Amino acid sequence: MKENEFSIIGKVSSVLLVLFFIAAAGINTWRGHVPHPYAFIVVLMGLAFFIAAKISNLRKGKIISFGTRDMSESIKNLYRLGYWLMVVGIILTFT
Repeated sequence: MKENEFSIIGKVSSVLLVLFFIAAAGINTWRGHVPHPYAFIVVLMGLAFFIAAKISNLRKGKIISFGTRDMSESIKNLYRLGYWLMVVGIILTFT
């Protein structure tokens, strides 16, 4: 097995764990209950990284862009990290 490959058990358990947290967040959102409001700071950090990556595209003259095609590798990583932090922050806020 290569270094960055997961076994089928690891993949399935990861997906089930993420689905569990998404379901818990959905239920708490539907109820209007926010158990960890300070975890929203993680969302704001992710948004800051996302905006920084988009600003780099604006400096290149790309007014509208979707995805990471026109970004350098470091900016692509910043863009992806921003998205992941936003998703994880929302899940942490509502679970």
